[in-house]
Amino acid sequence: MNAFERIQKKYGHNICRRCINREYHIHLRHSDCQYGNPFPGLCSCCGQPNNLVTGLKVTGRLKLLGK
Repeated sequence: MNAFERIQKKYGHNICRRCINREYHIHLRHSDCQYGNPFPGLCSCCGQPNNLVTGLKVTGRLKLLGK
């Protein structure tokens, strides 16, 4: 199981980039993430309407290594 799958298992599939950065002390940028829906949804961690991360690109996965 990779790090992003562990994040989704802990918080569900509705988590924003800001919460991932805050919880794991990394600096994901918009270009590191994949977004499934172009419209904001409610984040299950902070409860704010944000773009929800559905996957990570290679650069995002590298930043999560060891976390």
